[in-house]
Amino acid sequence: MVNQYIKAYKRYRTPVLAVLATTMLVCSAVWTFDVPWRDIAEYLLLCVFGVGFIALLAAALVFAVHKIRGN
Repeated sequence: MVNQYIKAYKRYRTPVLAVLATTMLVCSAVWTFDVPWRDIAEYLLLCVFGVGFIALLAAALVFAVHKIRGN
């Protein structure tokens, strides 16, 4: 029982800490430097679309390589 808890803790520790650190940085930018929440949301949306676009390009490249190789 304790062993499973330790494994789960080690597995999720890094992603959870990364999300918390990012949240703290965003809140710090808003509260310390008076960056509007709307600007933060626009940057987040831009980043999500940018990563999605890169993922689509990568998927298209993988599909093309598989077609060329005949797999």
